[in-house]
Order: sequence, then structure tokens, then C-alpha cells
Amino acid sequence: MLDAAEQLFVERGFHGVSVDDLGAAAGISGPGLYRHFASKDALLMAVLDRIWDRLRPAVEQPATTDAEVVLETLLQAQLDLAFEQPAALVLLVRELKHLPEDYRALARRNHRRYVAAWAAAITVVRPEVSAAQAHALALAVHGLIDSATLRRQAMPAEMGPDDHRALLERLSRELLTAAV
Repeated sequence: MLDAAEQLFVERGFHGVSVDDLGAAAGISGPGLYRHFASKDALLMAVLDRIWDRLRPAVEQPATTDAEVVLETLLQAQLDLAFEQPAALVLLVRELKHLPEDYRALARRNHRRYVAAWAAAITVVRPEVSAAQAHALALAVHGLIDSATLRRQAMPAEMGPDDHRALLERLSRELLTAAV
């Protein structure tokens, strides 16, 4: 049901999809959707929650974990999200504004926690980097990966997903080690 909703929301936008469309895509009646979700908003929130579910383990690593391992885990989690759930990223960027303020506030808190985990690891791995610079580096890596993934259709056909991921991973590592 979540996969079907994600696909419809990406194709038509949140307001372009009816409850009947969502039910039909999931193989149930439109009103049957309400047995699983309180509203269409709740369904979109469940789709977006899968982003945080994917990233949470990377953020909540034990404090005893080596900072380089933490940073590597965070990088791989970002790449995995971008290449395995690009539609969820599209929805996060495009449809979050349609959800209730309390959910948007939760999404902002989760994003701050995610960026803070990156920045904390960066400042340990690179002690010469200030907290503000580490924050900027984390956002730069996210921007690189997310924007290149969201615009994958603009990539030359001869660059397959594995080559694209390898390129973004290499460029991300270069950003993380760049002079600031």
C-alpha cells in the first residue's frame, strides 16, 4: 500500500490523487484505506516516515562507535536512500508542505538530528573543522547526493546507476576532505 501510494503521489502530486485512486492501486476500495490510515495525510506521512526509518540506525549508532565508521555509515545510508528510495526524496521535497504543521516540525527535528550526527562525526574526524563548517559540509554532501539523484533523468544514458553512485560517493568523500 505504501509503495503504491508513493508512486501515485510522485506521478500525480498529493492533491492529484484521490482516496479511490489510492485504494485501487492497493487493491482495495477507496474507503477501505481508512481501515489502515486515518486520512490521506496519514498515508503520505507513513510514506515519508520510511525515510527516517531508513536513516535512524545510522544516526543512533552507539557513542562508542569510531567517528570514521559513523561517517561512513551515514554516507552509505544517504546513498542508499537516494538510490533505493528516490521517490521518497521527491515527495519529501515536494509534498511535505501539504502536511500538518506538527508533522512538518517533526520532520525538521529529524533532519536537524541527522545533520547534527554528520557534523559531530566530521568534527571528530577533522578536528580543524569548526562545528559550523562541519554542518555546512554535511549539507553540501546531502545537496550533492540528493540533487544528482533527483535529476537522474538528466544523466547521460551510458552512466548506469552503479557508476552514478560510485561517482557521487567519490565526490562526497572529496567534499568531506576539502579544505574549508
